[in-house]
Amino acid sequence: MKKYQLVCSVCGKPFEDEAEPYVCPACGGLMEPRIDLSAQAEHYRQVIRDGCQTGVWDYRDLLPVEGVDEAVTLGEGNTPLLSADRLAKVIGVESIFLKNETVNPSGTYKDRFATLALSMEKAKKTPAVALGSAGNAAAAMAAYSAKAGMPCFVLLPPGAVAERGWQVRGYGANLIRMEHTIDDCISMAKQGEILFGWKSLTTNMLTNPLPSDGYKTIGYEIGKQLDFQVPDWVIVPVGGAALLNKIYKGFQDMLELGLINKIPRFVGAQAAGCAPLADAFQKGLSKPEIWPGVPQTVAFAIADVCVYDGVTALDVLKKTGGGAEAATDEEILEAMHLIASKEGVVAEPASACSVACARKLVQKGIIRTADRVLCVLSGNGMRDLKLMEQGQKEVPFVKHRDVEGVKAAVNAYLEARE
Repeated sequence: MKKYQLVCSVCGKPFEDEAEPYVCPACGGLMEPRIDLSAQAEHYRQVIRDGCQTGVWDYRDLLPVEGVDEAVTLGEGNTPLLSADRLAKVIGVESIFLKNETVNPSGTYKDRFATLALSMEKAKKTPAVALGSAGNAAAAMAAYSAKAGMPCFVLLPPGAVAERGWQVRGYGANLIRMEHTIDDCISMAKQGEILFGWKSLTTNMLTNPLPSDGYKTIGYEIGKQLDFQVPDWVIVPVGGAALLNKIYKGFQDMLELGLINKIPRFVGAQAAGCAPLADAFQKGLSKPEIWPGVPQTVAFAIADVCVYDGVTALDVLKKTGGGAEAATDEEILEAMHLIASKEGVVAEPASACSVACARKLVQKGIIRTADRVLCVLSGNGMRDLKLMEQGQKEVPFVKHRDVEGVKAAVNAYLEARE
């Protein structure tokens, strides 16, 4: 017997079909596995208190993984929560935390989905998996497919940086470049289920609600890492929006179990060149509209023209008294430099978007100076170092044994810091 029931994440109504798409016919919210926490409340409290040791599978009893005897794991999760004091001074707040998902095995929070998804598919003896992706999900799925010994097919759009494709191929996955948008690649991977017999593992609640629950462990970890004294704001990069929704679900579980006394205000951070969630929030819509045309942004990992989990995300923003913000590419690139130079973390543009949006909300007076802010860094920026070079000054070059030349270079750097 399953320990969970699929219910609507917005209105709470049970889902009878248990088949795609996992959408509530009553309100359009997305389905999620719901566990009766009251049945073993003290046990679940202890699971969360004891977690954040080895990774995602510390929370196995709170995950919908029936039938999985052997986990496909690379040690994902248990990521650092950094107190970013130097960054806080620049942003304009007294306290800011960075949930550093960049240190996951493939460099992204998507590993939390991948470990559950590949464990489930391996248990079902699925012959192969596939997905369309901007790069992060592709890397995660390729890595965990390699660990599972399962063929993996990846469709990448042309805007994805070359390094992301190299990473996927390095894991032995079968890479296919496909023109147009991320969403077109996702659609083709889904069509391939009939053509090729693989399982499409798009990393969202709309089509894969069970492995999406891996993301809620980020919320559990934040709770424990802050001794269950939750921040005032949690700012999350948004493409499809599953990450935002599931971190919220982690806090929701902790509130129900009495581990915390409030849920933070959630903010969806997007790039101005593709901001359907922020646009919908500003217009007061209950469902994001499709973003027109091809996205134009350096934050390619969140450039989803369709916010697949958008109805639930807008509901989360409303319930928590949060909001949505969009940052320009210039603001995102500046945030990348700030995160690296002030806190020593190289975050991808999508990750930096959370910090860029936090800064904008402080400037607008929405986030107050005394508020405690937490930004989620969703992915590693080592594949995006070319972007960080944009706008940088030319590197000094000196001749052999030219002491005066070195002095001039050093002085130039010192003067620039003043």
